[in-house]
Parts: sequence; C-alpha cells; structure tokens
Amino acid sequence: MKPFDQAILGGVLVSAARLWNAGERGLSFCVTDADLQPWGKDGRGKPALTDAYDRAHLWVYGDFTLTAPPQRTDFE
Repeated sequence: MKPFDQAILGGVLVSAARLWNAGERGLSFCVTDADLQPWGKDGRGKPALTDAYDRAHLWVYGDFTLTAPPQRTDFE
C-alpha cells in the first residue's frame, strides 16, 4: 500500500474507532480507490483489510450509492 493510502486508512480506522467508542453505530465508509477496498478485482476479499474494517465496526461501500456491496445482516 502506498504511503498516502496508508495515511487515509489510518485516519479512517482511528476515526471509526473513536465514533464507535462514543456510542455511534451504523458506521460506513465509501471508497472507490481499489487499494483501500477490502476486495480485489476478482471480488475476493483482502483478509488484512477486511479484518481491519471489521475490528473498527466499519462497513465499506464501493460506490457513493451506498448499496454495494450489501451490508451483511450479522454486521455490527
């Protein structure tokens, strides 16, 4: 991951953790940058990114319609 992408990811994850700890729920992040999406071009997950977003309770959308990918029903 490029340094700029690392900085964006760090800011997003820290902000999400702070919001979660303050009682906010239903957090989501929309990203069109393939380097920050937790899935590859083939649609398969990137385990390290998926785990980081899951630990931050942050659902990631791939476009600004906030519909794809659909949120898992067990996601918290």
